[in-house]
Amino acid sequence: MSAYPNRKIVIFYSSIGYGHISAAQAVKEEISKLNPKAQVLLQDIREFMHPIWRRIDERLYWFVAANLPECFDALFHNVQARGNSALSLSQLPNDYPEEKVLEFLKNLAPDAVLAAHYGSAQVLGNLREKGLLTDIRIGWLHTDFFEGYLPRISKRIDRTFLAHHELESRWLAAGVPAEKVVTSGLPVCICNDDRGREAILNAIGLYAHWPTVVITSGKEGVSNYSAIIEGIAEGYQDHIQIIAVCGKNTRQQAMLNELKGRLAERIIIRVFGLVPHNDLLSWVKAADILITKAGGMTPVEAFAMSTPTVLIDAVSGHERENAALFTRLGVAEQAVDPKHAGKLVNSLLADRKRADAMRKAQREFKENINIARIAEFALDETFVPVVPPPDFGVENGAPVLNMNETLAELDAQVPAELELLLSYSTSQKPQRIVLENPFGHIAIRIHDTVYSANYIADPSVDPNFLQHMGLADYLYGVCRPSPLQIHTNTYGMAYGRENIGLRVSGIAPWRIDAMVNEANQIEDGFRSGKLRWDRSNFNCADIVKRILHAGGYSNPPTLLDKLGLPAMPLDVFERARAVFENDPSLRVELVAYRQIPGTHASYRFSRFPLSIRQPLRSMALIIKDSHPDSLGNAVTRQITGFGGDRRLYLEDLRTHLPIAAIDEPIQFSRSHRRLADAAAKDLRRLLEVNAALHLREFKHLKLFYGTKEIRRLLDRTLDLARIATERAEYMLKDEGAKRLRRLFIELVCDYGRISRLHIQSQKIDAYLKRFQNFETAMVHEFTNRRLIRFARASTFWRSLRLRLSRRNKTGDRQGKNG
Repeated sequence: MSAYPNRKIVIFYSSIGYGHISAAQAVKEEISKLNPKAQVLLQDIREFMHPIWRRIDERLYWFVAANLPECFDALFHNVQARGNSALSLSQLPNDYPEEKVLEFLKNLAPDAVLAAHYGSAQVLGNLREKGLLTDIRIGWLHTDFFEGYLPRISKRIDRTFLAHHELESRWLAAGVPAEKVVTSGLPVCICNDDRGREAILNAIGLYAHWPTVVITSGKEGVSNYSAIIEGIAEGYQDHIQIIAVCGKNTRQQAMLNELKGRLAERIIIRVFGLVPHNDLLSWVKAADILITKAGGMTPVEAFAMSTPTVLIDAVSGHERENAALFTRLGVAEQAVDPKHAGKLVNSLLADRKRADAMRKAQREFKENINIARIAEFALDETFVPVVPPPDFGVENGAPVLNMNETLAELDAQVPAELELLLSYSTSQKPQRIVLENPFGHIAIRIHDTVYSANYIADPSVDPNFLQHMGLADYLYGVCRPSPLQIHTNTYGMAYGRENIGLRVSGIAPWRIDAMVNEANQIEDGFRSGKLRWDRSNFNCADIVKRILHAGGYSNPPTLLDKLGLPAMPLDVFERARAVFENDPSLRVELVAYRQIPGTHASYRFSRFPLSIRQPLRSMALIIKDSHPDSLGNAVTRQITGFGGDRRLYLEDLRTHLPIAAIDEPIQFSRSHRRLADAAAKDLRRLLEVNAALHLREFKHLKLFYGTKEIRRLLDRTLDLARIATERAEYMLKDEGAKRLRRLFIELVCDYGRISRLHIQSQKIDAYLKRFQNFETAMVHEFTNRRLIRFARASTFWRSLRLRLSRRNKTGDRQGKNG
């Protein structure tokens, strides 16, 4: 009898690749072993997408992955950088509508939700951060071997299951609590075929005593299988047999069937399309070597069966990260190109010790796999998600747990003798204009003391007009320091509002003494009755201005000052920032103290402070809902919390790579630069590949596709040349662009001479030579002269992607070199 009661579990996966589906199925089987009565539902997270965008997104994903590897890689790293630098993961683009996911889970009411894809885990984390799904266990299985910004997801959910101990070390180093991370290995499907090698191979017409190689690269069949096999054939002189699994890539199958007729009889090729996963596992089990792309699942399945593995660079981005770890662990070898993959196969077949060393490393790798940990978490009724107590973040209630330790860590990283503290405006419910105080608040910290104006201070009750408290109490205190203070309005600020700190170090001691003395004089004036808080003439911004002025930090008066407009916290903060940043002897850094989610403070809503001195900016802040202000974008570190968790986390946001707008041609970012270089490199490669197509290959294509397919391929080369010409005219605007236009016109003329009904070898050959001349000129103009403008190149990339996706509606049928 099962030790577990009946449970209802949802497992989200993504259908963009087979690996996520395979992982979800393996977890479901493991749960069923522990509790056969458990109800386990597998749900594709992509079903929540808009159906039209879903089709476009998948087609575009595979086209870019297979045909534009450098752009794919640049985009991958850009996404990871954005994730690391985002103030909150909820600000990142999201293809999966949270409200639909929430409605689905509410209707189903599961006990636990597991994610086998980081996109779905991110959505679940967003919902948990908003105080939702607090009664459901949330777990995530990371099916790849890269870090990126993903530890930030793990902080917001209950448990993350990782594929290797090295990843667990990285997650812990990123500040994820140890109890939230488990190394489970990937839930691979172990081959359940009891037949021996001979029976498995004989069933598909192969010999048990011949060396056997399996080639597979996912359901899209990306990479150049023909080049891989040619690489094997060139260096291996004995009998060998190859099982090529092409997935849905029918063009790959056609090219391989044509290749079979040109190879020696000692090489046998069996070509398959999309096959049942169990069949593929059986062939991998019987093979001497597997050639595959570096997705998370297929290589690990091979490792579990101790099959030596060669990785092809078919998909960049996350798969290059996977390949780097696999290679470092010795469980696989990585090929730099398809021909090199063939050479590595020959080396492994010839060097038994080398292959045995890889098998040994694979057996050690397999020891990480313990997917029962995932199933046990899903079924563990004693595990209760952390929910903050009812008095969390309220006056005299439960505070955050580790404020002093986290602030000490921040002080060690960003020491500062002085800090300006800008607090956002607050309200009890969302408001476009916060009516109570739209202008926020500003305070100043000198060494360990925060001086903050208390607008309700009464000298008969409180001898201090300025609150004198430590930063921990100012931000996270729940006990009233003095009788006339208001929680989240004069202390405990982070429970009700966002805060930004301008931390400054390197200030001369005499300046510090002068500012402290000025604060004391303000207190003396308050006690003597000479000073009182006044909204227009002596507010928190006036006080901070006066203290800074005493230290020698002030700005010349502006016209608005002369008009007598009240001082605004935002203006004082930004003008002081400009003064400090212009002093080369000072170190200045912006940090954020985020509003703690899950608190029950009276103030729940926080909005960036306005200023009557900046009407246009204030109007823009009122109108827009989610985009952070430029000041918030300049933050380099933040202290934040996550829904249900009373701990504070210090996060480093210095990987921020702001994406300059297209209409800002002067400001270029590293992400622009990388993407522009990648787009140019991919365009050159595509042109080179098409120019390298020999006439013989066109003739062979006729046997399988006929004149129409050859015409389509010729159309593709002309499209590429046209795109390059248009971009050159847009970006270069000189004689180089005119030369490319002349060459393109000549190319069009040669193209027009080719009959639309018959294959004319001489005319096609002339066209290809002309195309090769165009490609050489294009490389000279774009590369040697280094004239790419990065902001414009971003537009070029978008145009390239759009045009190619439109022109290649059957692109998913093409291999990498389409």
